Amino acid sequence: MAQGAHESGGTKTPLDAAQKIVAELQGMTKEHQALALKFAMETLEIQLPTTHAQVPQAPVHSPQIPPHNPPVPPGQLTDIKSFTAAKDPKSDQQFAAVVAYYYQFEAPLAQRKDSIDAATMRDAARLAGRKQVNDWSITLSNAMRTGYLDKGERGAFKLNAVGENLVAITLPGNAAPGKSGGFKKKAANKTKSRGKKMAKKG
Repeated sequence: MAQGAHESGGTKTPLDAAQKIVAELQGMTKEHQALALKFAMETLEIQLPTTHAQVPQAPVHSPQIPPHNPPVPPGQLTDIKSFTAAKDPKSDQQFAAVVAYYYQFEAPLAQRKDSIDAATMRDAARLAGRKQVNDWSITLSNAMRTGYLDKGERGAFKLNAVGENLVAITLPGNAAPGKSGGFKKKAANKTKSRGKKMAKKG
């Protein structure tokens, strides 16, 4: 008897309970079935676990902005010493034009300036390894009279078109030291020598 009672009162499985619930709900409308299940869950204080379907999120591709690399100004590629060596000025006046050109067009942006003075020349000569003169102000004045520079304010001098062409086009070359018309002078000398020869023959 004990054994039979044990078998009849055995532990119920969830499947057995579900089958009995289904059997009880059969024949009802869907609405009544839902209400019956709701009442049963509330009575038993059961809350079904809610599962949220995880929708895979498409990876957000932020537009890749290429790094902004500004073009390197020409002045970043050289220094006053290299620039002077490349232009090879034949005189202190030409060197003044080279210095004025460098600081106006070729120097790093933070060092650029439109005019130069004696202090600029002294520092440029030191950096370029060029011999210092007694007074760079006199050299600048001579470069102005030669036609390379224009007079500015308070001892400053600015490169003009002649000096710019000298540095950008003529140098390094055979321009006469300290003369803006070196080639014309040579041509004039040749003409004079030819005239002298013709006079002697006559």
